[in-house]
Amino acid sequence: MGDPSRSPDPKPHTRPRWVKVLGIVVAVAVVLLVVLALAGGGEHGPRRHTPGGENPGGHTPPVQHS
Repeated sequence: MGDPSRSPDPKPHTRPRWVKVLGIVVAVAVVLLVVLALAGGGEHGPRRHTPGGENPGGHTPPVQHS
């Protein structure tokens, strides 16, 4: 039989509160980023820097200096 002087732990080992809070904050941030990405989240993409959003032949023409 087991040693009677060694009683089982009265409460199981749990994570510290800061670990739980950090996990919740990270989960909320990830969900927020996913929702923003799926909803459009603003003007992002390779064509946002060109005037009118057009891609002139796949490259920018050279600048004419006078």
